[in-house]
Amino acid sequence: MTLKYKLVAKDIAQKIDDQVYTDKLPSEQELINHYQVSRNTIRNALNLLYNQGMVRSIQGSGYFVNTSAQPGELIVNGGSKKGLYDLEKADPISSKVLSLEVIPADQEIATRLQCPLATDIYHVKRLRSNSKEVVSLEDAYYLKSVVPYLTEEVCRESIFNFITKTYGVEIKNGDEFIKLARLTKAEADLTGLEVAAPALHLTEVNYLKNEQPFNYSKTLYLQSDLTLYYHVSNYLN
Repeated sequence: MTLKYKLVAKDIAQKIDDQVYTDKLPSEQELINHYQVSRNTIRNALNLLYNQGMVRSIQGSGYFVNTSAQPGELIVNGGSKKGLYDLEKADPISSKVLSLEVIPADQEIATRLQCPLATDIYHVKRLRSNSKEVVSLEDAYYLKSVVPYLTEEVCRESIFNFITKTYGVEIKNGDEFIKLARLTKAEADLTGLEVAAPALHLTEVNYLKNEQPFNYSKTLYLQSDLTLYYHVSNYLN
């Protein structure tokens, strides 16, 4: 059963995505009245949104939608796990499914997903674009025991939205590794870009609530004005 503060946080997050809230959030008391919950529930929900980097707190003034410090750039919030699908509503991201298949886990996948060799894995390869340019090339792997059913139709949109709503998957934590890469000939052929063109390479492993990894992906971000954003907290100081 989802805790009440998480339901409130998800609803506020959806309102931010839908641009119902674009600047200052309603006051704590207004949120208490709207959701008919306790003050602690609202504070826990706001803290969750703060830790996700979706809102910022200004002492004495309240909570505000966290906007880019670099206006005009496209921002991917690495903490939100929403990915590219909802990134740009004015020029939506579309996905071309290059391949979708069930494969046995090889040594690399088994190590990343902490599963036995030959475990059934969904492998999805997608090319993602907006109306102007190619945005990313993605290889993603999902444990079939956690995500038992995927279709090309699902993969043309947000896979994470589908699996959270359909299978009740809660993505608790993730590890992300970013490096600068240059396109191989095969990658250049798929994207229509030049061999050795620079790209941002993101390797990602996502975990369930019980810390079981269920998704491993390798994504090349190709858009020149794309910014990856992370909200970072240091609890050791």
